[in-house]
Amino acid sequence: MNVDIEKISAIKNELEALKENDALFINEEGKTRYAIIPIETYDALEDLMAMINPSAVPQVKIVPSGELDLSYDEYERIKKQIMDAVEKTFMPKPEKLN
Repeated sequence: MNVDIEKISAIKNELEALKENDALFINEEGKTRYAIIPIETYDALEDLMAMINPSAVPQVKIVPSGELDLSYDEYERIKKQIMDAVEKTFMPKPEKLN
């Protein structure tokens, strides 16, 4: 889910002060309920999870409608995820290759 920055403008200064490994925790009723992390940290977390559990079936979500404004790096990352998912899903088992 995406949230427009204007809806959370009260914490915009805290968000801008975040460094690569920082997180902004949001409390509700005295308990931490949410954490906001920079995208670089999220990307690193995704990579770490893939290393920990490489046999997991990839979860790829494709947004078919609307115009996407992706950088080349974002495009390449999405392309790699899709290609990995296709390969893991359709790769024949080694015993069937004989």
